[in-house]
Amino acid sequence: STDGLTRLHHHRFFQDHLSREIRRVARSGEPLSMLLVDLDDFKQLNDRLGHASGDELLAGIAHILNQSVRESDLLARYGGEEFVVLTPDTDLAGAQRLAEKLRTAVAEASFILDESLRPVRVSVSIGVARFAGNRKAFFNAADLALYRAKDLGKNCVVVDEGDGCT
Repeated sequence: STDGLTRLHHHRFFQDHLSREIRRVARSGEPLSMLLVDLDDFKQLNDRLGHASGDELLAGIAHILNQSVRESDLLARYGGEEFVVLTPDTDLAGAQRLAEKLRTAVAEASFILDESLRPVRVSVSIGVARFAGNRKAFFNAADLALYRAKDLGKNCVVVDEGDGCT
């Protein structure tokens, strides 16, 4: 149930967990939010420093994200350089605060990825959405918010109900 590189839950585990959470919030009426986190310009870094450095960076980002989420949140590697956080009992405002915390933690970190020993800094873009009764619409809203974050210049958080970086 875990990704070998990042030691986070993998895509399938996330999908199964999402199904359980949706059933739970349908009964309880509690809020449920999702954050889609994507490394900015990862392909260029991979091309410049090599895949081994890219893998090391992904593991480092996973560690930072894992240290920044609550125990009740589910953090998973969604695929490639994309991560997802499912946040039970969290409204949009709380999810936005968490997303900003994650974005800042990554932006403030530096990584030594090659023999040059030069620190490399990276950023992430994050899309945030709240579950409103439809699983597909939930994911699509987070995905569209992530694309807006990328379009707005990267290194920002976009919430499904807003049109700007925070």
